[in-house]
Amino acid sequence: MKKTLSLKYILLFASLFLSVTTRAQFHIIPQPVSLKGGKGSFLLSKNAVIGVNKETEPVGKYLQDYLNQNYGLQTTVKVFEKIPVKTAIRLNNVWSNAESTYTMNVSPASVSISGSGAGVFYGVQTLIQLLPTDKATAIKVAACTVADQPRFGWRGLSLDVSRHFFTVDEVKKYIDVMAHYKLNTFHWHLTDDEGWRIQIDKYPRLTEVGSKISYYAKRSEFRKLDNLIDDGRDGFYTKDEIRDVIKYAQDRFVTILPEIEMPGHSEAAIFAYPQLGCQDSTGAKHRVRMLDPSEFTFKFMEDVLTEVIGLFPNQYVHIGGDEAEMVDWLKSPTAVALMKREHLKSEKEVQSYFIKRIEKFLLSKNKRLVGWDEILQGGLAESATVMSWQGEAGGIAAAKMRHHVVMTPLPYMYFDAPQANEDLEPIGWNPPVTWQMVYNYEPQSKELTNAEAEYILGAQGNIWNEKVPNAQHLQYMVYPRALAVAELTWSPKNEKNLDRFGWKMKNQYGLFKLWNFNARLPDIDGVDNIITNKNRFKLTLNYPLTGAKVRYALNGKMPDVNSAAVAFPVNIDVPLKDSIGLRTFTTWTLNDQHIRQMANIKRITIKASREKAANLKPGMFYEVFKTKEHDIDKLENERPAETGETNLIVPVRSLGEGFINWVKIKGFIKITKEADYELTSGFEVSPALFLDDEPVIKMGLNTYVEPQKALLHLKKGVYALSGHYIADKANENQTLIALKIAGGEKLYPKFYLVH
Repeated sequence: MKKTLSLKYILLFASLFLSVTTRAQFHIIPQPVSLKGGKGSFLLSKNAVIGVNKETEPVGKYLQDYLNQNYGLQTTVKVFEKIPVKTAIRLNNVWSNAESTYTMNVSPASVSISGSGAGVFYGVQTLIQLLPTDKATAIKVAACTVADQPRFGWRGLSLDVSRHFFTVDEVKKYIDVMAHYKLNTFHWHLTDDEGWRIQIDKYPRLTEVGSKISYYAKRSEFRKLDNLIDDGRDGFYTKDEIRDVIKYAQDRFVTILPEIEMPGHSEAAIFAYPQLGCQDSTGAKHRVRMLDPSEFTFKFMEDVLTEVIGLFPNQYVHIGGDEAEMVDWLKSPTAVALMKREHLKSEKEVQSYFIKRIEKFLLSKNKRLVGWDEILQGGLAESATVMSWQGEAGGIAAAKMRHHVVMTPLPYMYFDAPQANEDLEPIGWNPPVTWQMVYNYEPQSKELTNAEAEYILGAQGNIWNEKVPNAQHLQYMVYPRALAVAELTWSPKNEKNLDRFGWKMKNQYGLFKLWNFNARLPDIDGVDNIITNKNRFKLTLNYPLTGAKVRYALNGKMPDVNSAAVAFPVNIDVPLKDSIGLRTFTTWTLNDQHIRQMANIKRITIKASREKAANLKPGMFYEVFKTKEHDIDKLENERPAETGETNLIVPVRSLGEGFINWVKIKGFIKITKEADYELTSGFEVSPALFLDDEPVIKMGLNTYVEPQKALLHLKKGVYALSGHYIADKANENQTLIALKIAGGEKLYPKFYLVH
């Protein structure tokens, strides 16, 4: 009986292992709802036939063009009423209530994709990700079965073409790569202070003048564009060009959301038509970016929107509404008269009046208004959809009011931020945002009930292009972070897996190379800030991209293109007396791409405590201080509001405005086996941790931007542990301390934390 059970369990574990390894070979982004590996593979021949229905013919031609252009095949598309089973690739239209649902079956004999609406197109994108990216190899697709549909209907990326203009071809390529990853909403930011980019027949000066701001700035007829990294990039799209881009997007099942900024961010329009600008009754001369709430302005914007609506067939129009300098209205005779006439009590109510009036006009044209979360101020327009960018608060408030919401919050969805250490990346706004931070974001806040969460339409990544002068730089800033947006908006919430996504993400670079697309390179794993008590520093530098090379130094000086390059892997094994400054400069074969990384390795001495393990109790001792004091050292003489014992982090307590919860911890780590150990924290923004009074984890560093860990050889015994952190919503579900034997599994805190 025992032998039978053992064999049964062996077969079970073997089956599970086979399932995991079979699934692991599929690096599809976004992760499908259901994915099962099969036996064998399908070999795509040079003259394969793509069988289609009348409804799927456009997708068939799309796939034909992709295969022929990227692999030099000579596939043909044939239309059938009923596609023969023996056809190499079959694209079937099937009716479904779920517009984007599809199934795909790859066998050694054929590929079959079925779906309704956009479903077949999305199935084709999944197929494309399964194709080899090496053109010299046979084109084989691993056998599998996929059933898939999106979690959210709004899966977006924005593009700011006002600060730097991008050509039609550059915009099309942006849309192309969006579509490859099943992103379906392209938010086109067409107007702002730095440029008006859309042709409006009734007001030709908008493009004759407003699209040439950098030209006029150079002639000293417009303010200096001091927020740009260069002199700007002028240009605009004709109506025919916009129609061309709309058709291109429609063929890829991407909806375009046009944005016409108002009442702020309107300097380009005001420069072209000064009578639009907010007047100042004091006679003061200053920069005018606000529209005057006059009848001329409303008629002007209605005329503009009429032409915009005539171009864009989608349901929504974005009217901005953000960062309006509303105090300008308090000096405007027009605005003051409006406030008196409409009994408006503040400038925020003028903003609400402005937005509601534009909303009424859009509704008369069967369109719905989208605006940034500032449109909540003074009263939200009745049918408005809110894009929550200043954090989640605006989106949560709107959802509770039963308004639709698209989550685009700082910092997670802002791709003009650096992707790593600010000193090593191109200049950007705000602190760094890594792909891990994007991937970990959840659009449906826990503060919402299930019914309220239904008002979250999805999420969107944003890019503002003051510091992005060209398409190659744009691609670098947006990808791979946009891949995280694709998966978090498409895949089931319970299918999210950061490590698996990271592996899949690195497998996309073959496609990026095939598309000549300049995504930022992945980091070398293991280049971390390290505290250690060992007398040698050992590290193997590995890299997932074939052909990559690295230049590295251990003296704290950053290598460059003139330094000697070596191929991966690289084994580092050097004596460690005090500290080492590791610097790496990694290059790949596409477009002279490179990334830089840095880490500092410091040697310390750790001694075991004289405390006897037998005298200690499980868990840590903690103290909570409810205070407005941000300096932990100034709490020495304060009495804690709470004390206790725990194996976990202390949960967030309710606080009054301006108060924070400082948590101090104290105890020991109990080591029962002499070995090399790795100690880290699972906090996204790290706590302060001390072992034997030596700082092993520094406070306030983002774990993805400046990873840090302690690599320690510890003998059997107990080691004094202390630390502190601020308990807040950001870390309430994160792991304070993680300890594992180096190269092994994590240990359970209840076994090693004592006090």
